[in-house]
Amino acid sequence: MSPRNIERDRQVREERRRQIMGAALTMFTKKGITACKMSDIAQEAGLSHGHVYNHFVSKEELLKCIVFESQNLYTMVLQQMSQIEGSVPDKLEWMSKAYLSDQRSDKPYWVILQAQATDLLSADAKELIQQRMFENLQRLTAVIQEGQEEGTVIEGDPQEIALMITTLLGSVSLWEIRGFNQSWEISVKYIQKLIQKN
Repeated sequence: MSPRNIERDRQVREERRRQIMGAALTMFTKKGITACKMSDIAQEAGLSHGHVYNHFVSKEELLKCIVFESQNLYTMVLQQMSQIEGSVPDKLEWMSKAYLSDQRSDKPYWVILQAQATDLLSADAKELIQQRMFENLQRLTAVIQEGQEEGTVIEGDPQEIALMITTLLGSVSLWEIRGFNQSWEISVKYIQKLIQKN
């Protein structure tokens, strides 16, 4: 009998988790978190009901994994943005494009909004989601402050400006779900106009 390939087993397990999370993201978006069942997710993933439970013990665990991973990805975009050379408007343009060009950006944002409103998640999980949201807002606020100091970003409360940018990006990411067929690229231009100091 040949020895098991531990690394290959780990890769296969991770691929299955990704497959299930992708299916859950699709089904949470289509049906809503409350109406969606684990059997819907299994069917979308093309896996057995039991196979899904081998990777996620509950719909709550699956939802938390999706939300926390999405928030982590946004954190990484913000961290990369702060390292980019150029003015703050250049950095914000890069960040807006990175956020909106992600083909998944509409679904995670929509699911996070639902997660914050559902009774499925515990108060602790919701508090953690909110804490991460505010940490990311502070990262963006720091970049806005940098732009104000360099004289390239409009004056005003930097956190309020960061909140407006976050709100605009989130709303634009939902255009497809809402049936708007305009390209997200036009929004980047308008965000630039709103924040850039003349």
